[in-house]
Amino acid sequence: NVKITFRVLAPSPSSPRFKALFTEMEDRQEELGIASFGISITTMEEVFIRVSQSNNQILQTLKNEDESEDTNQNMNVPRNFERSYASSNLNERSNITLNTGWALYSQQFFAMFMKRAMFSWRNWNLILLQILALLGIFYFLMSDVELSIGEEDLDREMDLEQYGQTIVPFSISGNSEFTTNFVKNLEILLKAKKQKLHEVKGDLKTYLVDSQKCIYSCIIAFSIEVNGNENTVNFWFNDEAYHSSPLSLAVLDNVIFMSLSGPDASITVVNKPQPVRSASSGPKYSMMTGTQIALNLYFGVSILVSGFCLLTVNERVTKAKHIQFLSGVYALNFWLSALLWDFLIFFISCCLLLVVFTFSDLKILVTGYRLLDTLFIFMVFGWAVIPFMYLISFLFSSHTSAYAKLVIFNYCAGIFGAVADVTISSIQGEEAASKSLLLNAMMVLPIHNFGMSISRHYDIQHTKFACTSKEKVSSVMNCSKAVTERSIYTLEYDAVGRYLLAMAVTGLLFLLLIFLLETTLWKVKTFVFRYILFGIFKKSNKDRVSKELSGESEDEDVQNERNRILDNPQESLNSIVLIKELIKVYFSKPVVLAVRNISVAIQKQECFGLLGLNGAGKTTTFEILTGEEVASSGDVFVERLSITKNILKVRSKIGYCPQFDALLDYMTAREIMIMYARLWGIPETKINNYVKKSMEALNLESYADKYIYTYSGGNKRRLSTAIALMGKPSVIFLDEPSTGMDPVARRLLWNAVTQTRESGKAIIITSHSMEECDALCTKLAIMVKGKFVCLGSPQHLKNKFGNVYILKVKINIDENKDKLEHFKTFVETAFPGSELKDENRGIINYYVPSKNNSWGKMFGILEKAKEEFNLEDYSISQITLEQVFLTFAGSQNPEVEKKE
Repeated sequence: NVKITFRVLAPSPSSPRFKALFTEMEDRQEELGIASFGISITTMEEVFIRVSQSNNQILQTLKNEDESEDTNQNMNVPRNFERSYASSNLNERSNITLNTGWALYSQQFFAMFMKRAMFSWRNWNLILLQILALLGIFYFLMSDVELSIGEEDLDREMDLEQYGQTIVPFSISGNSEFTTNFVKNLEILLKAKKQKLHEVKGDLKTYLVDSQKCIYSCIIAFSIEVNGNENTVNFWFNDEAYHSSPLSLAVLDNVIFMSLSGPDASITVVNKPQPVRSASSGPKYSMMTGTQIALNLYFGVSILVSGFCLLTVNERVTKAKHIQFLSGVYALNFWLSALLWDFLIFFISCCLLLVVFTFSDLKILVTGYRLLDTLFIFMVFGWAVIPFMYLISFLFSSHTSAYAKLVIFNYCAGIFGAVADVTISSIQGEEAASKSLLLNAMMVLPIHNFGMSISRHYDIQHTKFACTSKEKVSSVMNCSKAVTERSIYTLEYDAVGRYLLAMAVTGLLFLLLIFLLETTLWKVKTFVFRYILFGIFKKSNKDRVSKELSGESEDEDVQNERNRILDNPQESLNSIVLIKELIKVYFSKPVVLAVRNISVAIQKQECFGLLGLNGAGKTTTFEILTGEEVASSGDVFVERLSITKNILKVRSKIGYCPQFDALLDYMTAREIMIMYARLWGIPETKINNYVKKSMEALNLESYADKYIYTYSGGNKRRLSTAIALMGKPSVIFLDEPSTGMDPVARRLLWNAVTQTRESGKAIIITSHSMEECDALCTKLAIMVKGKFVCLGSPQHLKNKFGNVYILKVKINIDENKDKLEHFKTFVETAFPGSELKDENRGIINYYVPSKNNSWGKMFGILEKAKEEFNLEDYSISQITLEQVFLTFAGSQNPEVEKKE
């Protein structure tokens, strides 16, 4: 029951015969089964294509002069050459039998795995930078930074002069010979060092705290209390000065020594650090704790593991993931292949990190069987953290923002967990039991469990080493058999087992949550939006909803289509896509009714066009049809399957070219098309030929092996369309497919789309190009404010709403300037109601009423006028689809609506 639309090119020299042709067509219209017909003139785009084709043929002729005979035959290229070329390629690939079962499953897994591998290979510098950051940061933090200074410069004399001129306050309580000598010798000592001595009357502590001058100038101070024959000296020091404590003691010792041995006596106090032992002198096990190692690991590990979200977020935001799911990929294949590749990258990084361990005094963790224990901890951590990064990536809409924020989140979570563990472990009694709930809650975070595992592992191995070494670290260390033979995998608080178990369990839970999101999130969204939010909306807006559902004030064709859908069972409609009373409400402020009760049935071999201004609801409708958005009411059926109830099955029957290219820029056209061919299940032996034919159909061969990020906007649209046409979808959605294309490329795309439609598929297209819709669509609707205002074939809409013909005439007025005025009078007489639209140097443009003016009549009158007025040229055509569109689009109110 599909209405066939076809076009006939009529040569302009045959215009004298048009009167008879159109008169007979009009007389026999019902007999011939013609619903409507019209006339349009050749566009400049068609002229451009013909000239380009002619020039290409001339160049080919010059290139093959020796084969003149063959070349002359090829010069007469048929008009439908591009269409024949595209058709042959698309026909050749339509008979392929797709893989199913395990063959399809393994093929999809391989395609998804190779996609990840290509991302890492093409972004090797990013992967390498992350690994080097892990290794470099950890090695730097674990190393002892040695300054290249002479050994004599390492000595530091305890002298006030290193702080400049300071004030030394002192107070004396009582008098004695000792206090007199003490103050005298202190004054001699400080005067030699160019320091100021200041006696404090009253409480010395109050002075030190309250005096503004002292806060910045006092490093040391003294107080002397005399109690009978007993003298007590207290020394004070400012702990903000690093060496103030030994310095104050050194000054006190010098003053006392001077009191005993004379003013020339002195003691020199020097701080001399112990020599740093080289690596060959043995690892410094006793100088390090497990918590320190964990803290040093956190930042580098955060940089590495956060990178696993980059491709995941980018694919979701650009809709590349959605296109892959529409191409039939199983959620299990998508995520497990990603997990396998990322785990491989993580494993290589960990092996390199273990090598760094041997150079960072951590041989205790990589010697003998302990190497396997350490590696096992890393692998369990990878099992938990990679799915966790996938899961948490759903919260972000930018891959760069996601990466930066996840690095900070992981690092802070690790630091917080370590600090909390050290703090709580020092608390005793019932308070510790309540606060340990915090640590148990943090065991859901893989980075915390990893840090605790490494920390506990090191502490246990360090204790074993200390107990079995010749030089015990402490004489009070517990070196019982239970300690030296203890397993690290027990579930005790200070062992590794509980953290490994937590990572193993949470890793599985994270994966299950991801699969749950992919498979049941649609049902949850459907329940919330359809039955809760829209239910509340209906109750609070009964009159508005009733009016929308009634379809009042709709166009006759729109109403008839709705009645046909509602009054007939779905089986009798014979439709491949059925949109039934579709409503979409966005519950924002204010509430936006984006799609308002639209209904249409689309059959096989139909191309349905959806037209409208930005904000009319086209993109929202497309998002519902392709499973990106949930309808608030109504339903969409694809091959009788409800998109609301069977979203997973419906997805596998859809091809989709989104408005913005959902492409993986790091791949080439050939690579991405091979990937999608595998997702659809094209047999491996036929993939290369299949991809070749697909690219030839849209003239992409010359770009096949170039990276997609180098493509122009038009070439990306061609590639997106080629992907949408792959496989065996029942319906193909094209959202502005020809944007940015040159006229020749656009015609090639049109031919491919037309051939796909003729092969038995349904096409749904939205475009801002009225010419494109006129060329491709067998049925179209114009949307205004979320509802259909007209529905039918392009020719039907032009006949119904185009009540004028467009007459263009060119008159040679050089000889007789009155001829033009005579012709104007003739037109106004022959076609009453005609309106002169514009006039320019002998070219006049009239709008002629179509009422009472048939095509045969008009051509008969104009042919006579051509001879009578010696017209140089004329054309008569129907109103364009764009003019019909503007008639309706002008009524759209630019209120706040859902952005497209």
